[in-house]
Amino acid sequence: MCAAAKACLWKGNNIMKTGWMRRISYGCRRFTVQTTAATAIIFALSMPMFVAAAGVSVDLAQAYNIKTRLANAVDKAALAAGSTTGSLSDIELQVQRFIDANYQEDRLGETYNVEVTFGDGNVRVTASARVPTTFMRIFGHDYIDVYQETIVKRELAGVEVALVLDVTGSMAGNNITALRTASTNFLNIMFSRISDPEYLKIGIVPFSASVNVGAVGAGFVNWPTTDPYKNPASIVYNNGTTGTTTDWRGCILERASPLDTRDDETPNWGMYRYPRICSQFNSDGTCRTYSNNNPNTGCTVNRIVPLTNNQNTLQTAINGLAATGNTYINVGLVWGWRVLSPTPPFTQGSEYGDPDWSKTIILMTDGDNVPLNAYSAYGANPGITAAQLNTRMMTVCQSAKDAGVTLYTITFQSGINNATRELFRQCASDPSKYFNAPSNQDLISAFENIANQLSQLHIVK
Repeated sequence: MCAAAKACLWKGNNIMKTGWMRRISYGCRRFTVQTTAATAIIFALSMPMFVAAAGVSVDLAQAYNIKTRLANAVDKAALAAGSTTGSLSDIELQVQRFIDANYQEDRLGETYNVEVTFGDGNVRVTASARVPTTFMRIFGHDYIDVYQETIVKRELAGVEVALVLDVTGSMAGNNITALRTASTNFLNIMFSRISDPEYLKIGIVPFSASVNVGAVGAGFVNWPTTDPYKNPASIVYNNGTTGTTTDWRGCILERASPLDTRDDETPNWGMYRYPRICSQFNSDGTCRTYSNNNPNTGCTVNRIVPLTNNQNTLQTAINGLAATGNTYINVGLVWGWRVLSPTPPFTQGSEYGDPDWSKTIILMTDGDNVPLNAYSAYGANPGITAAQLNTRMMTVCQSAKDAGVTLYTITFQSGINNATRELFRQCASDPSKYFNAPSNQDLISAFENIANQLSQLHIVK
């Protein structure tokens, strides 16, 4: 092909390519213009929805913040309700106070429909708040309602405690001083931690060879038909603590086993009357001189204090603790149980199984069971052995625990044998509730430790 022909062909092809590309370029420009216009139209039509969505998000975020504040206020109010006693109106007032304090009126969102209900040991507090809207008003929604419900478990609203305290002769001197200090610290902790005294009741059961039930015993003790000291019809209760009297000062005789291990309301305990002992006889066999003219010999002067929330009454009894007599741990323990019982002879205790109350015995001794055959809670020369007293003690331990009573046990000083320590360990509700206190400070610490544990039972979770 000649050079002219090739040049002509190249030029023609180039012209063709240029035209094709122009057509494509034109089509692209036309499409772009048309698409941009359509997108602009769609965007313009969608803009109100985007603005509305953003506005709704703002309103919902505000509602979420209000719900968070409401939840905080209701949670605190529910905790307050769980630890408040009194009538429903009193508790509702307390709830409203906590909500007002934690959800200030000058903040956005107004609370309403605050309700408190109780059931199955639970406290349920509900409340709503109304949040005014900004953007959602466009759609006819002037406010958003938020709701909060909080349920708390009233684990133990009330605490009943019986302090069963060894006041036998071996507790004289520094030991009884340490016991007074330990018991006083226990009271102070309990009454300072549980703000409402109506939900705290403490009783004291001092024991030695018997227990002294005090004036209340006149209603359930069998008065003797004969008496070597005095005409039975003229025997009266005498609340004295010193000197000799032929009247009755409150100690009782236990009934025959197994009644001595039971929480039994039958009012037929015997009256403690120590035998009259003749030291010189006449030739006809009658007594010339008596070596004992006191029917209350060996009767502890420390009387049972029934369950009470009067700290002064309890403190007075603790201050007056005096040490004398032999050790009958089982007798002290069974009367500690009877003090907690809702049935006679003492009726200050709550019903067994009441979810709003706990029952606890703190059993403390500094010695082993030592029978006194001369006279004790089992009368004169009964022939009871230490092993029998130990068995009866363990029977009471198990029966009280089966009834729902929590048992803390303390062995004090080093004179206690290992067998007694093991009995106290087994008697406790669990190993963590047994304390061995070889020193006075250990005894004080044990009582403080138990008080800290018991006072925590009042905290609502």
